[in-house]
Amino acid sequence: MDQTTETSATTAPHKKGIGLIGLIALVISSSIGSGVFALSTDISAAAAPGPAIIAWLITGIGFIALANTFGRLSLERPNLDGIVAYAREGFGPFVGFVSGWGYWLSIWIGNVAFGVMLATAIGYFFPPFAGDLTVGAVVFISVINWLIVLLVNHGIEEASVVNAIVMICKLVPIFVFIVAMLLMFSFDVFTADFWGNVANNLGGPDAPGSVGAQIINCFMVMMWVFVGMEGASVLGHRAERKSDVSRATILGVTALVVIYVAASVLPYGYLTRDELLQMGSPSMAYIFQEVVGPWGGAFISGGLVISIFGAWLSYTILASEAMNRMARMELLPHSFSKLNDHNAPTSCLIITGFMIQLLSIVMLFSEAAYQFAYSLCTASIVISWALASAYMVKLAKRREVEHSGSALALSVFATAFLVIAILLAGVDLLMLCCIGYVPGLAFYVKARHDYGSATVISGREKLLAAFIVVVAVIAVALLATGYITI
Repeated sequence: MDQTTETSATTAPHKKGIGLIGLIALVISSSIGSGVFALSTDISAAAAPGPAIIAWLITGIGFIALANTFGRLSLERPNLDGIVAYAREGFGPFVGFVSGWGYWLSIWIGNVAFGVMLATAIGYFFPPFAGDLTVGAVVFISVINWLIVLLVNHGIEEASVVNAIVMICKLVPIFVFIVAMLLMFSFDVFTADFWGNVANNLGGPDAPGSVGAQIINCFMVMMWVFVGMEGASVLGHRAERKSDVSRATILGVTALVVIYVAASVLPYGYLTRDELLQMGSPSMAYIFQEVVGPWGGAFISGGLVISIFGAWLSYTILASEAMNRMARMELLPHSFSKLNDHNAPTSCLIITGFMIQLLSIVMLFSEAAYQFAYSLCTASIVISWALASAYMVKLAKRREVEHSGSALALSVFATAFLVIAILLAGVDLLMLCCIGYVPGLAFYVKARHDYGSATVISGREKLLAAFIVVVAVIAVALLATGYITI
């Protein structure tokens, strides 16, 4: 059977697709959630200004290359929708499942991170939610989770319109913060300990380490704030024009790079690294409060609440859509391919909402719930990003795309960046991701039986499946012995 052929599924009445602005909004709103509001302390904890700038240069080029790769793939392979389809087409059904399941894991885990940060943001106004995650905060997260599930279940296109409005509301406080940092910027403060040498000489727990170590320590948080940049690609089949997917991805990611660099680097010119480390969470609120007074913290915190809602909405759309498309590609059981009267995948939404609920409860036992959730989310999605980029490497090497030379260079750089960065910054997190793959293997095997596939798992695929299971068992053992902690 042709790899690109999808099984028939319940169809729904035709609805107007998502336009260019809506797709750009999806890219930006999906990515700008909670991360940008905490970038100052997260980056300053990892690095001094100099190494942070180098890390941003590497990360920015890597993600612009990845966005260009996704954009080209959407034009060169318009019959394929999203990063899961790219992995399946390029490397077979089981690798497609690995990409899709990892993507789904990443998105709903990211929603848990949003929930934790949302409770923290509300803690600015409501002290019982401030500090560590509490039972009351988990109840609040649970209510928001199911309300968003109900909203998305009423229709994907309608939710994307809400998302575009939310994007505008969330960008206003971020831009106001950036302007304030520009006005308050001092080169003397910025260059006082540019490479972190002074902090290293003083020693102590806040010493950043070597320049190389500082750069590596930045990668995880920097990659986290780009989760969602593939949103236009995932929803490419719902676009009014397929060509808009490429433009939306490239424009959206370029805008994100500029916003993130400004929001995280400029504060080094207002407060020293030590002062930034002492800021509460979310740091943007407390930094702005230092500039303009108490109303500034409330202004940024209000923007964060709106921002998280928008990103949570986007992630819920992307997670349910990913499961639905996987079922249509025969990678998950047929029940996940059905749509309701509003053109939304109800069963996918319910299971996604349930997993968010479960992990939210588990996070009560985490010492750093937000950091752990976003790190695990990032590790999961890097697998999907890298497989999609590797597909372009394969096509470009065979000269099956236009301008194959530049396509090969960009896709090789993007793939290498993702693989090296995650291996340097989060091998233990990749091991934990394998635990999440184990139940997914059962769904995959059932799907292959349901669709009557002649080969459920081939020889090479069995080796990959066995590797995932073995790593998952090792990860559980390391958790039990305390070598890996949450």
